[in-house]
Amino acid sequence: MANIETFFGDRQMINLTASVGEKGVNLKDDVMVVQAMLRYAVRDNPIFQNHKMPAVTGAINNETKILIRDFQRFLKRIDKQDVAVDGLINRAVGEKPYGKRGQWTILCLNDHVGKARLLSGGEGNEYEDLCRRFPQLHTVLDGIPVGSLGLSLEPSVIRLGTLNLALE
Repeated sequence: MANIETFFGDRQMINLTASVGEKGVNLKDDVMVVQAMLRYAVRDNPIFQNHKMPAVTGAINNETKILIRDFQRFLKRIDKQDVAVDGLINRAVGEKPYGKRGQWTILCLNDHVGKARLLSGGEGNEYEDLCRRFPQLHTVLDGIPVGSLGLSLEPSVIRLGTLNLALE
């Protein structure tokens, strides 16, 4: 299951369990996260305006594979990131996959999700906004709050109690 991990000292980023893309492991939850992140990150980028965006289903398909490879090409040519253009998004293990300048595609994708969030003016942080746009991610990502009842607790000497709430 994809989860939120800390990179670069203090940055919270989404990481995968296994590889997604061409000849990847393609676990359903990981594929769903990549599909949502790609759609979110490139939705307003004119370079990707003619791309067919994959549905966020968790099933690997040609649209997802093509978008992964084209996103990597974008990172390499336009963004000047040293990523492998292999159509595969691997789990980040450490901050750099090879050499002094190599980058994990998943970490670059996280950066572009953050940039897209800033440009769109979405609510909350980028991961909360991502889950708002793609609610199916709440069941996939560890560490993303589902919501808030806006309640505060009063101090009490008694350690057990109830809020007397019922679900409808």
